[in-house]
Amino acid sequence: MTENTTDARTVNPRPGLIGSAVALLVSAGVSIWGWIQIPDDALLPVHWGPSGEADRFAGKAEALSLPPLIMLGLCVLFVVLPRLFPRRRNMADSAHAYTAAWIGSLALIAGVHTVSTVNATGGELPVVRFGIAGVGALFLVLGNYLPKTRGNWAVGVRTPWTMESERSWRRTHRLTGRLFAGFGLLLLIVAFLLPVPALFPIVLAGVVVTGLVPLVYSWWIWRAEQGGSADTGG
Repeated sequence: MTENTTDARTVNPRPGLIGSAVALLVSAGVSIWGWIQIPDDALLPVHWGPSGEADRFAGKAEALSLPPLIMLGLCVLFVVLPRLFPRRRNMADSAHAYTAAWIGSLALIAGVHTVSTVNATGGELPVVRFGIAGVGALFLVLGNYLPKTRGNWAVGVRTPWTMESERSWRRTHRLTGRLFAGFGLLLLIVAFLLPVPALFPIVLAGVVVTGLVPLVYSWWIWRAEQGGSADTGG
């Protein structure tokens, strides 16, 4: 497999930057609103355990400033990464998946931050349920875009076998897209239906399956291709 590693094309950051700006404005606006509404000596929840109950709290300054700062750091990272890795042409061809992961990650943080801040002002929204539903939506979106990616070092299932074999990359991401979409849809369905303690085993099992199955499958496709002993067409 050959390619021009000096191709100047890479991911266009403009859509990601626009989405980031919207998410950051929302998050910053929520923080400013929360700062006005919440007493100075209040402790705000910043982490929730498997039971759905908050198990770590922070002062007002930390709780309201940290999410926007994390989002800003992620935005910088997403801008820089495509310029650090080779295969920029393939990165440009995978831009939709990369941008979806970029904007989706920031939107998820902004959403959880909004829900937790509303609760700190007297609301009673189920933060864990909203968070799991947000994760499900992100997996569903990524599941749609992953099969359209090409071999690159920044987004996708990057194993030694997918990076060496275009066929392994293509077949693995076709399967991974289905797994991600199915897992995301499942989370969206159960997030507000099942008891919160039952959600965490589902999330853990889904993460393990969507992580390990593509890894093993990418090796199997590569091995079959090397030996020519199985049908790996497509």
